[in-house]
Amino acid sequence: MKLHHLAPLALIALTSTAFADGFYGVGEFTRSSPSLDKDYFDASLTGNGASGFSSRDDHNGTQWRLQGGYRFNPYLAIEAGYIDFGTAKYKANYAGGTAHGSLKAGGVDVVGLASLPLNDNFSVFGKAGLVYANVKSSLTASDPAALASENSSTRVVRPLLGVGASYKITQNVDLRADFDHVSGLGKSSTTGKMNDNMFSLGVAYHF
Repeated sequence: MKLHHLAPLALIALTSTAFADGFYGVGEFTRSSPSLDKDYFDASLTGNGASGFSSRDDHNGTQWRLQGGYRFNPYLAIEAGYIDFGTAKYKANYAGGTAHGSLKAGGVDVVGLASLPLNDNFSVFGKAGLVYANVKSSLTASDPAALASENSSTRVVRPLLGVGASYKITQNVDLRADFDHVSGLGKSSTTGKMNDNMFSLGVAYHF
């Protein structure tokens, strides 16, 4: 067999060794950008006497996430863990008063990863799965809409989609970056909803 025929086989062997199967853990800092659907808070205020008001939402924050995973081969893995989705904040001004609100979410996720090793150190991946999230809503309003003040919570199951990349620093440690999107965190009738885009950076340790 000629040497140029052996080269692709050697590359596959090196890649398979670099991205070996087994258990691993992931710890990351996450920069979230939640987008709040203001309709729930707006309707609560107008339904309790607020008029002539304007409202806005604010977001962005740094959270954390922890994941545990198992790599079946260089191309397929499964992960599960906890994600803090951060807090979307709400503020309204109306005739005679103001209101402040928030929507906070966090929960456990289970996702499958499909990886594409590009060489013996670097790979890219896509992922898809589900999140079981606890969502908490809070609204504090002054007169004349003080009756709109409330705290509520709900639990939802939502899809998670993401992409990312991993770079092997040592035999056991990878530098990792993820971008994830989750929509519809919350319920329109009880807490309001938000969508969340998250960029995460951290390390993975292979046991």
